[in-house]
Amino acid sequence: MNEADKPAAEPDAAASPSPASTTPEAPAAGTTSPAEAAAPAIELEGGFSYRGQGGVNDGFAEISIAEDGMSALALLYPPVGEGKPLEPDSIRELLAGLGVTSGILWDEIADAVLRCNLDRKPMRDFVVARGSRPEDEVPEHAALEPRFRKNGPVVPDGALRVDYRELSSLAVVKKGEILARTQPRIVGKAGVDVRGRETGFARRSVENVLPGKNCARVEGGIEASVDGLLAINGDRLDVEEILIVKGDVDYHTGHIVFPGDVVIEGRVGDGFKVWSGGSVVCKDTLDAFDVNAKKDLLCAQGIIGRRGGQVRVGGELKSKFVQNCKVAVRGNAHVASAVVGCRFYTLGKLDLGDKGVLMGGELYTVHGLRCGRLGNEAHQRTMVHAGTDFTVQQQLDQANERLRVLAFKAKKAKEASAATPGKGIERLKEALDRSIVELSGIIGRLLLALDADENAQVEVTGDVYPGSVVEICRVSVVVEEPLKACRFRLDKTAGRVIVERLSK
Repeated sequence: MNEADKPAAEPDAAASPSPASTTPEAPAAGTTSPAEAAAPAIELEGGFSYRGQGGVNDGFAEISIAEDGMSALALLYPPVGEGKPLEPDSIRELLAGLGVTSGILWDEIADAVLRCNLDRKPMRDFVVARGSRPEDEVPEHAALEPRFRKNGPVVPDGALRVDYRELSSLAVVKKGEILARTQPRIVGKAGVDVRGRETGFARRSVENVLPGKNCARVEGGIEASVDGLLAINGDRLDVEEILIVKGDVDYHTGHIVFPGDVVIEGRVGDGFKVWSGGSVVCKDTLDAFDVNAKKDLLCAQGIIGRRGGQVRVGGELKSKFVQNCKVAVRGNAHVASAVVGCRFYTLGKLDLGDKGVLMGGELYTVHGLRCGRLGNEAHQRTMVHAGTDFTVQQQLDQANERLRVLAFKAKKAKEASAATPGKGIERLKEALDRSIVELSGIIGRLLLALDADENAQVEVTGDVYPGSVVEICRVSVVVEEPLKACRFRLDKTAGRVIVERLSK
């Protein structure tokens, strides 16, 4: 740096903000000692300070204090030519003159002065003192867990493909799950600026949630007392055991998977699941894609299957109509008007009343059927299997399929043994034969359990059309002529299904 570029070489400009009577003239180089030439620190407008040391070519420093008083910055200038180096003591005097007494970084100052003198380069905005800011006092509080703060569904990070039906905006919680964690009290601490003046601390206002319905305060926070839906009502946490969907089940809600009862006031969109650990109540028509109710299913309107829709009910089913879907009910089923084109399974009884219609499809019912009409004028094939347990029938079908596969493998093993006899193939044949014998025993036991109610009856108060087949405990009768107001029951002695006229 040459003398023309050096700020300290222009004393008139440096001294101009202060009165002339308080600013000493810079003596000519070599005419005074350093002690005599040292000028006191001058605080300029805006907290800016200037300090001259010796002649015009000597190193010097400028210091400013931030407006909030929490830091002091220095501009360090190296000596020029044969000028005297900058001394840490000069910075000490400057700081003292400005009243800086707290948070002085002496080690950093010494290193910076050394680098400035050696590198002969100015150092700008170097922090020489730093105050300590006040720390707010925070009361003890319960803070909501972060996952419950989200608004709407969140797409997983890194997901290449997203099925938005899988993204639910519902905050479903489990019993014992922590909803909010207790945050300990933080004691406030006063701050100190670089002049040693104390700054008071504030008392921070924080969110504090309280336990409400089905919530309990435990060590460490607030937990859910039951499975359910978390509802945040102001500063209170409630867990609702019943989920009420005010509108439709669609992309706004995503799939409904809930541990308690579900009440749907709108429609269920095509392709959306409804799984409930309790009962499901649907006030509109239920477009069933995948519906699973652990307890009862009640549909005020009806059920229409979509894309091979499946409905599973652990309790009773009540609906206005059921159409084009697969339905499995562990209890009784009550349908007011019609069951059309369904594969319908029930471990109880299907009751369609005196006017309800069973048309097309296949029905498996343990305790029978009551309806107003069976089949239709087009002679659409309608099958009724009464008195048999459909769960046993499903196991029987699976066992028969495994038996068919084993029999095929045994046949191939026998052929291979005849072509190339050996111990390995003989052991395989023996293993297959043992499996066939074991599976045949299982099938025999299932056949004994298949007939669950020999007293099951099929009662039709109106027309029975040709094309209908009624089977009771695996004994069937094909309706070839129109019938009216009749009852089908099993005559165990004769081993056939008999048809009786219903009395008025």
